[in-house]
Amino acid sequence: MVKNLDISIKSINLKEKFKDSHHAEIAGVSASAVDCMVLLNIWETEEYKSLSQQIIVLNKLEIIDSYKFSKNLKWNCIYNLNNGFYLLGSKFSSLYSGAVLALFKENTIITSRLFDKGYATEIHAIQKDKDDSFLISGSWYQCVPCGSHDDYVPVQWQNKITIETTGFRDEDIDQSNPKTIGLHVSDSDSENYFVLEDYGISKYSNDDVLIWNQGLGHFGIENLKPIHKMVPFFKTQNGKTIQDGVWFSGLDYGDSVTSLSEPLFGRVTAGGTILSFKNILIDFPEIYKIHCLIPGQDNNCLLIGETLIVGQGTGLFILYNQFSEGIWQQNIQYINFSKNGLELKVQDSPEFHNRYLQIKAICPQSERLEDLEEVVIFGNADHLRDRNNGDGWSVKINNIF
Repeated sequence: MVKNLDISIKSINLKEKFKDSHHAEIAGVSASAVDCMVLLNIWETEEYKSLSQQIIVLNKLEIIDSYKFSKNLKWNCIYNLNNGFYLLGSKFSSLYSGAVLALFKENTIITSRLFDKGYATEIHAIQKDKDDSFLISGSWYQCVPCGSHDDYVPVQWQNKITIETTGFRDEDIDQSNPKTIGLHVSDSDSENYFVLEDYGISKYSNDDVLIWNQGLGHFGIENLKPIHKMVPFFKTQNGKTIQDGVWFSGLDYGDSVTSLSEPLFGRVTAGGTILSFKNILIDFPEIYKIHCLIPGQDNNCLLIGETLIVGQGTGLFILYNQFSEGIWQQNIQYINFSKNGLELKVQDSPEFHNRYLQIKAICPQSERLEDLEEVVIFGNADHLRDRNNGDGWSVKINNIF
């Protein structure tokens, strides 16, 4: 039988942790198995010059440490290395004529590297590669003369860096062929693996030999169905739990009659057969994006994501799905904004009160449904002119799956 979701929620308002601030905005989040680091923009007033930055370290929603910085640089992204170590990437700095990548231990900077790729160079993202290296991505602006005025066009750039005892060792990447870090999922026999690439899913042997590739588009519209998440698909067979391919989720622009995307959800079997489950979301037209996908051990999974009614607001949803005896069984709970303020509450149906949430991170305590007890969500909430209010929410899952 389908499980009735039993969930509860508690929150942390980051502005309340900084009493003299105008508001506290979440700029970036990086979670690890140990803790979660949140990069904050603290605004003392509405003026830009009042902006300062801090990192807070949380265990669940309890702040266990914090690190402050000078105002010489505006940090843009963060990567948590555990044990108080972390990487920060900055916006453009006129003081240093470029963007800075820095390795910190708590409040102390250990080493740094300046990137000057061109006008207004900045760093957007720090990603872990398969080895011990990191992919640094950013942009700079190229001047394009346009008659009586100049226009500036963003140009993307990438670098690969490795942390060594003497500092950063970096190598250039062919900028005409940008590198992407695909999500990898091991097959059940550990001799093969699945990877996201080029708007589809591929299966490789451990010797990196392609077994098959399945794209989700056709007739040249592959880029209209990008996949963002991929997790193992488990089922029970002869009393044993086995893996048979992967679940996936993403966005579908190909069938939309508006400029908005529709949620994409399905699975690919170990043999390469694509199964689309978009039809099971028809009864939930308010579902806009799937941000998190947690697999269970018997044809079941949990979807966590965003609801939206254009012009009315956004919210969150948690949807349980199980395929049993040829039919889908589902149960959904909505996490809606209240009519007054920016508090969230759990309800059986969606409500929208002209409040909007920019989700920065969804961090489940476990990657398997049967072990899941808590999901921590970070985001910035907006209502009219009251904008960029950083909050964190702990969603307790009281079911046993």
